[in-house]
Amino acid sequence: MTLILSKLKSHVRDTVGEGLRLCGLSSPSIWARDRLTIATFHRVLPRELLEHYPLPAIAVTPEELDHFLAVFQEHYTVGSLQETAQLLASASHDGKPPLAVTFDDGQIDNHQFARPVLRSRGVHASFFVVSEAAEDGELLWHDRMAFAIHHAIGTGAKGLDHWLGELGVAKSAGDPVPLAVTAAKQLTPAERDGLIRRLEQLAGKPVRPDWDGMMNWDQVRELLDDGHEIGSHSARHPILPLVDDDTLEVEVAGSRQRIEAQVQRPVLSFCYPNGDHDDRVVDAVRRAGYSQAVTTLYGINSRQSSPWTLRRVDLQGRYGRNAQGGFASGALLVRLSGRMPGAR
Repeated sequence: MTLILSKLKSHVRDTVGEGLRLCGLSSPSIWARDRLTIATFHRVLPRELLEHYPLPAIAVTPEELDHFLAVFQEHYTVGSLQETAQLLASASHDGKPPLAVTFDDGQIDNHQFARPVLRSRGVHASFFVVSEAAEDGELLWHDRMAFAIHHAIGTGAKGLDHWLGELGVAKSAGDPVPLAVTAAKQLTPAERDGLIRRLEQLAGKPVRPDWDGMMNWDQVRELLDDGHEIGSHSARHPILPLVDDDTLEVEVAGSRQRIEAQVQRPVLSFCYPNGDHDDRVVDAVRRAGYSQAVTTLYGINSRQSSPWTLRRVDLQGRYGRNAQGGFASGALLVRLSGRMPGAR
């Protein structure tokens, strides 16, 4: 029944999206005029690697990314966040509406697989880097947790059910990987680190596939040389409203200083880890000297939107494909409108 409903929803989405496209009602020139659309990506993995990645909802293939960029370029003026924010602010801008391409987290696949696609399309993007991860190469906590759970399930590790139970997650509720990651977001960084270490002990060792990792500073600088923007995604990727004031200063201002020291360019854009922010966090970002910051709130931005709480449109591979699995633009344009019912 679930599969039937999913297919029905896909057909309805495709039909509505294509109908709106044919009528011209999904055209960004209508609803995105004088607005800034910001597209969110995370991981870019070839199909053979994506099949082994335990959080596939935050990954697209290089082919899917290329399709997205082609649609973007047909309907928008496409660039990095800094470029498009300046374009929106320009009183003389009268061309296609601006759209920023952003990548969160700074994983090595962005350099390996996203970079060539962006280069072939002549598109600049913003890459939000976790400064300490670029320094030490350690995977971000959600990937460490996801790979360890996946490995523990595959090996039948004893104690996994009890570990999941501590987070309030039952394997019968569905895929335990995203459920556990979501539940762990409510913990303090220290609590979460301790939980992940115990999980890795259950799995037998820290689990990191040979193909995965974080971009190092040389790779970050190569993106900058290509014309891309480098922004901050904090120092260690904690949930910022949960940290104390001293830690917040390190995560926001300290990460900016560290990245600028490495790239020798101003860092003007910030990305809230997991999108979480409150007035205290936003004030810290503003005081640290960033020109703009992005959230994970769904929607697009007007000239009156606060530059420190910008909305974005998260994109998954399924948004660029129809129910038959082929590439299509109708549903994608509806998604980009910022008005998709039930979207987050």
